Amino acid sequence: MQSRYKTEEAAADQVPKDREVTATRGAIQWRRRRREFLLYTGGFLLFVAFLYFITRERSGPSNGN
Repeated sequence: MQSRYKTEEAAADQVPKDREVTATRGAIQWRRRRREFLLYTGGFLLFVAFLYFITRERSGPSNGN
């Protein structure tokens, strides 16, 4: 059974756990940002490639006309 009043030792033990939780949340947020960045960048590049191919001048076979 534990006392409802925390001792200094219990409070000192909580600090590393808080840091671990903060570090884990930061890592998860970083992965999410990186994934979003890669998805948006890939989508943008595909969009630019699509625009390039639909706007370029088509050169058909030369008939000599």
